[in-house]
Amino acid sequence: MGYAGLSLTYAGMFKPYGFFTAFLFLVLIGMGSQAGFMTAVSTNAHNFQSARGLAMGIPIGAFGLSALLFAQINNILFNDDTRGFLLFVSLAIGSTILVSLLFLRVFPAHHSPTEPTVNAEIAVVHPGPEPDCNTTDDVMTERRPNEPTEHDRLLPAKTTNHGSINQSTDSLHNSNSPVPPSGPALFRTNTVAQLLMISIMLLSGPGLMYVSNAGNVIRSIYRAHLDDPSVPPTDEELLQLQQLQNYHVSLISLCSCLGRVSTGLLSDMGKRGQGQWWGSRRIGFLLYAGVCVWLGQTFGANVHSISDLAVVSAFVGLGYGSVFGVAPTIVSEWFGVSHFGTNWGWISIAPALGGQVFSLIFGYLYDREAQHEHTLECFG
Repeated sequence: MGYAGLSLTYAGMFKPYGFFTAFLFLVLIGMGSQAGFMTAVSTNAHNFQSARGLAMGIPIGAFGLSALLFAQINNILFNDDTRGFLLFVSLAIGSTILVSLLFLRVFPAHHSPTEPTVNAEIAVVHPGPEPDCNTTDDVMTERRPNEPTEHDRLLPAKTTNHGSINQSTDSLHNSNSPVPPSGPALFRTNTVAQLLMISIMLLSGPGLMYVSNAGNVIRSIYRAHLDDPSVPPTDEELLQLQQLQNYHVSLISLCSCLGRVSTGLLSDMGKRGQGQWWGSRRIGFLLYAGVCVWLGQTFGANVHSISDLAVVSAFVGLGYGSVFGVAPTIVSEWFGVSHFGTNWGWISIAPALGGQVFSLIFGYLYDREAQHEHTLECFG
């Protein structure tokens, strides 16, 4: 509905309310896209207990790669037909999500008859009379020695005043233990959850700012090299600008996909190292993402030509993708899988807030510079 309505808005059907209908349809697009994203990632978080970084990184990478696919389709088939392209996107994405209803589900865990375990935990019955078959009070769980699992918390198991992140895995499966908080309660009481959300906001915000405003940056640099940049662009120049934007969208998308999949895979390998290879924690890959974002913005501050932007788009895409390649897995391991959808849903608010904050800063600086140049646009 969102993309189809946007197509009709672009065609002028809702004049003079085009701005408000575009706002409404973009909200629907955001809701539908995020719902499809959350469904796929949450399903994999429940279905895969090992190699979870890779299992979650692949659908997250595909989510980022879609921009590359549709940008190329736009270049090849819909060069000057934006309305038709938006209608095509509505049919392609809408039908894909509807078809996924047939396949996306959480499969029950299967265990060997000789090992009726749950998450590497075994049932130990206390000595004494045989309990009634309907009684479970005498059953306790105990972890096998020297057998780390994907459910092991990355932070030490200890008791704090900041919530449930430091509870042991065993307590999550003990019916007598209190249910760990999730959603707003988790982020009100858990300092680590708050810091994680702020970190993701600050890492993803500059990336979203660049993705949202790459068109303005490309237009400013491109038109600065014309004889008279104040003259409106010709149809040929508009086509070249569209192709340049599609190229950078594709580059960002490709590097974002690479960052998402590779970070998920490497974080699996590093966590499994246990001193044999890396023995590193997944949280360390957020530092890698931050370095990529920093390099992208630093190169972006020294751009003088369109060709210089390729390095910026590559680093921003790599850093932005790396954040989303490892952050969902961190959330599932630190705060448990049972409430992953809720917790990651709240964490996902952070990139949206970061994108808005940094885009507002960009817009303010852009408008201020345009006023200095006595125009409505920046050049150079």
